[in-house]
Amino acid sequence: MAVAPANADLEQVPGLPTDDEGVVFAAPWEAKAFALVVHLHQRGAFEWSAWVKALAAEIAADKTRGAATPYYQLWLTAAESLMTSQALIDGERLNTTRATLRAAQTSAPGHDHVH
Repeated sequence: MAVAPANADLEQVPGLPTDDEGVVFAAPWEAKAFALVVHLHQRGAFEWSAWVKALAAEIAADKTRGAATPYYQLWLTAAESLMTSQALIDGERLNTTRATLRAAQTSAPGHDHVH
């Protein structure tokens, strides 16, 4: 599925997984994380350059940690960091929501992993 969000220059995004048709996702949650960032940008929550900088910083930090983190996990971590720094969400509320989602996912039948 090709994705071309308005006002978001995808060529600036470091490491974005694409194919001949556009951005690609391995799982539905990856598409949701992508869409969240694009939506927030389109609503004026942050400049696209701020997003690119946040993601690039997360990718660079991951390289120093040694073990490669999946791309969209880095995307999600960068999004959480940017949303917190822009006061779009309170850090405590984010942590509570994250814990609630993890608990729900790990207790759901047929789910033996966390997104």
